[in-house]
Amino acid sequence: MKLAEQFVPPSSKLMSDYINGDENLRRYFSYNPDMSSFGSRLQKLQKHNVDRQRLSAVIRSYMEPYGISGKAEEHLQDFEDGASVVVTGQQAGILTGPLYTIHKAISAIVLAKQAKEELNTKVVPVFWIAGEDHDLAEISHLYREINGRVEKLNFPHVEYGKKTASTAILNKARITDFLNEYFRSLPETAYSKELQQMIFGFLETTETYTEFFSSLLNHFFNEEGLLMIDAAYPEMRKFESEFFKRLIELSPAIAKEVYTAEQELVAQGYNPPLSAEEDAAHLFITVKGERILLKREGETFTGNDGKVRFSVDDLLNIAEQSPEMLSNNVVTRPLMQEMVFPVLAFVGGPGEIAYWSLFKKAFEILGMEMPVIMPRLGMTLVNRKVQLLLEKYGSNFEDVAVKQKTKQLKADLLDAVREKEAEKLIEDLEAKIQMDYDSIQQRMTEVSRGLAPLVEKNLQFHLKQLDFLKHKLEDEVILQNSVQFGHYDFLENELLPNGSLQERIYNPVSYMNEYGMDLVNQLLALDLKYDKNHKIIYF
Repeated sequence: MKLAEQFVPPSSKLMSDYINGDENLRRYFSYNPDMSSFGSRLQKLQKHNVDRQRLSAVIRSYMEPYGISGKAEEHLQDFEDGASVVVTGQQAGILTGPLYTIHKAISAIVLAKQAKEELNTKVVPVFWIAGEDHDLAEISHLYREINGRVEKLNFPHVEYGKKTASTAILNKARITDFLNEYFRSLPETAYSKELQQMIFGFLETTETYTEFFSSLLNHFFNEEGLLMIDAAYPEMRKFESEFFKRLIELSPAIAKEVYTAEQELVAQGYNPPLSAEEDAAHLFITVKGERILLKREGETFTGNDGKVRFSVDDLLNIAEQSPEMLSNNVVTRPLMQEMVFPVLAFVGGPGEIAYWSLFKKAFEILGMEMPVIMPRLGMTLVNRKVQLLLEKYGSNFEDVAVKQKTKQLKADLLDAVREKEAEKLIEDLEAKIQMDYDSIQQRMTEVSRGLAPLVEKNLQFHLKQLDFLKHKLEDEVILQNSVQFGHYDFLENELLPNGSLQERIYNPVSYMNEYGMDLVNQLLALDLKYDKNHKIIYF
C-alpha cells in the first residue's frame, strides 16, 4: 500500500477561500484551520464548565450495547480527567453511508492524536451521530456499479413516515432483501462471506437505522477507542435540558445573527449556505411521532403551517420535563455540541463548513467561542486494475479525478474510429432530402396551405430514420472498440463516479470486500498528515 497526495481544488468558492486564508472570510471564524490555532483554543477551554462525570456516564451507557473497548474506556477516563475533544459527525447512513463518513472519523482520530502530541495534553475523538434527522431519503440508499454504470439502489423508506433515524424500526425482511441485492452486485472475494456474516450479524442485533450504524462504526473503530453519542439518545436529551432552555430563550437573537451573516456573505459573492430566515426557531419538536420544524410568530413558536403552537413558557416547560421531544437543526446542533463538550476542534465537510461560516455571532450570544473548524481529510482508494489502466493510457489520478480528461479521451477515441465516409453519405442525404422537401412544400402549399403540416411531419419521419442510422453506426463503432471505451468508463466509475469524488458516492463495505475486513486499520496505519491535500491510497 502506497500513500500519495494531490491538491484537489474545492468545488465551492467559500471552501476554497477558507482553506487558502482569505481574510474577508476568515473573520467569520474564530480560528485559522491549522494546528497553530490549537494552543490558543485549549487555553480558552480552561474556562469551559462541563459536567464531565455525568456526560461520561451518558456516553458510556450509550456505547455499552455495542461494546466498549479498552481504548474507549481509556478515552472516557481521559475525558473525565479533563481532556478536550475533537468532534465530527454524520447522519446514520446504511452501511455507514458514503466513504467520507469513515474519512471523518479517521480525521478526528488523526487530529486528536496530533493535537495530543503537540499540546502534550489528553485529547479524545468523539463522533456525534445525527440520529435526530428525519430525512430518511438522504440515508436510505447505496451506490453500486452495474454493467459499467453507477446505479443508485434505494431502500424503501416511505413506511417510516417522518420518524427519525433513531426511532424508525427497520423492516428486517425488506432491508435483508435490499442488502442481499446489494451484495449480489459485488464480486466474490476471499472476504465476502465473513463480511456479509458480520453485516447481517449486526443487523440481527439492532433495531433502528442509528443502532445499525453505531454497531458498524464501533466495530470499525474499536481499536482506536472512538467515542460515540447519538444526538437523539434520551439520556443525552436529559443532559441537554438546560441548554435547550438557553436556545429557546435566545432564539430570536440567534436567528437574527445567522440571517445577517448569510446576507453579508451573499453580498460578497458566496452562495447562501442555508437560506436562513429571520423568524426561524432553528429547533424541531416531535409531536405524535412526527418531527416538526418550528418558526417564530412574535412570542409564539409554530409549526406544521400553524397546526402546532407553543408559547415560550410551553417550550421551556417541555425542555424541563420532556427534553426528548426537542431536537436541533443545522444551526443549533453546533451550538449544542459546544455547550455539551469542551470542543478543541470540529471536523467537517465542505457543506458543514459553509454552514459554520454563519455561526460566529450566534456562539457569542451564548457566551461561547467557535472551536477550530478543520476540513476533513479527503481520500481516494485506488486498486491495482485502476493503476494498470492509468499507466496503460499515460494518465494519473489528477487527469481523471481533477481535470476530468477521460471525457475528452473518449471523444478523441470516437473521433479517431468514426466511420466518417458513411456519416458523410448520411449527412449529404439529409441535406438533399431537406432541399427536396422545401420544393415539395412550396408546390403543395400552392394547392392548399393546410398541406404544410403534413409535409413537415413526413420530412421529420425521414430525418428521424436517418438519425437512427447515424446512432446505430456510432453504436457499432463503439462496440467494435468497446474494450478501450470500457476502460475509460471504468476509470471514471472508480475515481469520479457520477462526476463526484469516490468518497461521496460509494460506501466502505464494497472496499472491505476488496481490500479486507481490516481496511479501516490499514488506513489508520498510514502516515496521514493533516493538511489540505487529498490522500490517494494505492493498494
